Amino acid sequence: PQGGRLIRVIATTRLAQMAASEDLTNAWTAAGLYDPSSPSASDQFELLTWISSLGITIEQMVAAHAIGQLDSLPGDLALRPGPHKSLREIASLIDTSIDSLNDIRRAGGFAPTDPDASVFTLGDVDMFRAFNDAAALFSRTELLHFSRVVGTSLRRVADAAGEMFILDVEGPLNSERADCHLALAQQTYEAIQMTQSAIVVFEPMFRAHLEQSIRQSRLARTMSPDNTTLTLAVGFIDLTGFTTRSQQMSPDELLELVLSFEAAAYDLVAEHGGRVVKLIGDEVMFTALDPVAACEIALHLVSHVGASNAPNPRGGLAFGNVIAHGGDLYGHTVNLASRLADIAIPGEVLVDKPVTVRAPGFRFEQAGLRQLKGFVEPIALWSLVSPEDAR
Repeated sequence: PQGGRLIRVIATTRLAQMAASEDLTNAWTAAGLYDPSSPSASDQFELLTWISSLGITIEQMVAAHAIGQLDSLPGDLALRPGPHKSLREIASLIDTSIDSLNDIRRAGGFAPTDPDASVFTLGDVDMFRAFNDAAALFSRTELLHFSRVVGTSLRRVADAAGEMFILDVEGPLNSERADCHLALAQQTYEAIQMTQSAIVVFEPMFRAHLEQSIRQSRLARTMSPDNTTLTLAVGFIDLTGFTTRSQQMSPDELLELVLSFEAAAYDLVAEHGGRVVKLIGDEVMFTALDPVAACEIALHLVSHVGASNAPNPRGGLAFGNVIAHGGDLYGHTVNLASRLADIAIPGEVLVDKPVTVRAPGFRFEQAGLRQLKGFVEPIALWSLVSPEDAR
């Protein structure tokens, strides 16, 4: 009798598992994730079963599948595991304002976010609370400046780590395991988990930067002819007459000028979703995924700095392929943007032809053919004019 009851329990359990599996399979099919008639149906079933076992929802799978990143979804989510809270919830929890939290994020290199979007981890809560507590000891100006320095440095580390992951792990796996999505997803997931011990000291800002860096790197590589380059808008803004002006300033005045320029550069670039690559005294190098954002950044930065009591700013923008290594960028597009900033007159932003083609809504005035140092052939240039000026 006891053996009979055990057999019935086992049979009932198996029937329940089969029913649950059938329900899940039907849900995958209805969501467009699974096709039972596909030659790769078995591989699809194994992949979806494993992803579901990690607690990942069908909605998350559908969103990743829509952009061709279902294989990398488990690894991507492992970067910043839940539970998640919204900015509004965090503001209430630590008794501060949403604007203050967005100021911290902007200084750290992130664009302001929807206050009701649940995208922040418990680690983010601890970070915001630490900044809030530190306000009792340090001035807000110094705290935001510190956040800009840390955020920019961590983004560079994140870019270097993201490049290493995509080129050395994800790229080879995509090539070697193109016919086995489960193996690809599992190895990508394991590779992401291996970073846990390496980035503990950088949490949570590093995780957010790494998430953003990988996403933007993938987008930039989709427009590139190969996997070794990125397609980006590159900009340089510098302060004309800085050397002469700095000699007439006291150390305190010079420091104030430099810090003001840095703050404007970091905040304006982050505000428009760009990235500050580096800032050396009187010059900032930044990137954006598209020329429209780059034009917005350049015009706002020139206008903002030009309105202050600082040397006149000028800039250069170019759009094309760049070589990324160690968080820095190299190549023809970078060199061209730098040269354009060098020859621009105060208050002017010079651009190359690809920028004019891909930045609708802006007016560009022809600036003629110029022979630039280091370039064999003359290059056609345009001067960027804001939409307000165009009207």
